[in-house]
Amino acid sequence: MQRPGEGNIRERDVGHKPAHRGAHHIILDRSQLYPAEAIKQAPGACTRHSSGNRLKRHGKPNLLILTSSFPRSARDETCGYVREFARRLAVDFNVRVLAPPDPSATPWPRDVFELTRSKSPPPCGLNAFRSASDLNDLLRAGLITRIVSFIAIVLFVIEAFRHARTSDVICSHWMVPSGFAGALASVLHGKPHVVVEHAGALHLLASTPCGRMMARFIIRHSSRVITVSSGLRRMLMEIASEAEHKTDVITMGYRIDGTPNEPGLRSGPAARPMTALFLGRLTEIKGVELLLDALRSLDDVRLIVAGEGRMRAALEMRAAGLSTKPSFLGEVGVEEKSALLAGCDFVVIPSMVLPGGRAEGTPVVCLESLAAGLPVIASRSGGLADVIVDGYNGLLFEPGNCKELASAIRRLIDDPLLRNRLSANARLTAKEYDWDAISKKYSRSIMSALG
Repeated sequence: MQRPGEGNIRERDVGHKPAHRGAHHIILDRSQLYPAEAIKQAPGACTRHSSGNRLKRHGKPNLLILTSSFPRSARDETCGYVREFARRLAVDFNVRVLAPPDPSATPWPRDVFELTRSKSPPPCGLNAFRSASDLNDLLRAGLITRIVSFIAIVLFVIEAFRHARTSDVICSHWMVPSGFAGALASVLHGKPHVVVEHAGALHLLASTPCGRMMARFIIRHSSRVITVSSGLRRMLMEIASEAEHKTDVITMGYRIDGTPNEPGLRSGPAARPMTALFLGRLTEIKGVELLLDALRSLDDVRLIVAGEGRMRAALEMRAAGLSTKPSFLGEVGVEEKSALLAGCDFVVIPSMVLPGGRAEGTPVVCLESLAAGLPVIASRSGGLADVIVDGYNGLLFEPGNCKELASAIRRLIDDPLLRNRLSANARLTAKEYDWDAISKKYSRSIMSALG
């Protein structure tokens, strides 16, 4: 057993049976990530759990986090909020994360939680763990891909069952497949279950009778349900009335540090053409097509598109006719993202509401932009309207309304006083969503599930 302060990463196969040959287990040391919050522990304060691979520290509850998406490396920002969620909850819990396999994943660096990746299926089975927009693609995929994906989910559920046995409470990110696995594990082991819904999975479930039955099963077998927006909470209550008394609305947080950006103070008329930034996946729900169309009437703004996705080629073709050609950077890392936020004048989040009512939750880029002191132009969809107050810290427009979006951009370009005011209020808003405050809300909600 690793002694406190040694901080060596130990990566090994979980168990000794061939069935778990693909799962890896990483035990890490909190003091290396947040020295000020290091867990002070005397020799002998750790005791090994009866399972033989679980540490019990200071009597803190053992929390199992199930997630269908997790960063592939320390530099990967895909679903980085799940990683930070695990880090912050490690203050009050002994945290283990069960994430899906990923052949491109690199060994995880020093951290404060235990990371296990489930057994690896054939590559096409990994589609089962992608975002909800890709799950829609999965439903339209060939029979073999769907069968292999089903097997991948079954393997994930089996791993969840095994780890739930030695946990005190289970927390699942997204209702499918993690929430369903967590609810089943809760029934099997009698452990309290908390599910966090970010948006896409719930819309997918709500679209079919079988999906609604599954959603009701997950809600019924969850002690607490957490949604990242008030709109998702209303949708849950439409599916299952019992959700009303067990649902909390808590966004993901953002780690605020470093020197704040000062975009509004430098963006006078001489700064034109001004720079607008889009950060996110290049998929239909993100609304980049709408943004490109809105820019056709604006020749004094430069757009930077940072993100990757299946629509990139089509979007680049669509942008070819613009007077000021946008820059498509592809996927960017943490440092590049920080530099982009520091160098732009405002951020545009043109999220769409898709047929069937599917919308985003609260995109983390919204919180990142506010923390950087950037005005945000956002559609009035999903959780965005919970965070952005029109005329206070950003500007809102109706989803899909190209004319309103273009008008909002024009208004921001032409009014430096408005930019300054929105920028100052953006920083004030960001403090409310700092992980220090948000993680305490999550911790209280999960603790309440323990009784």
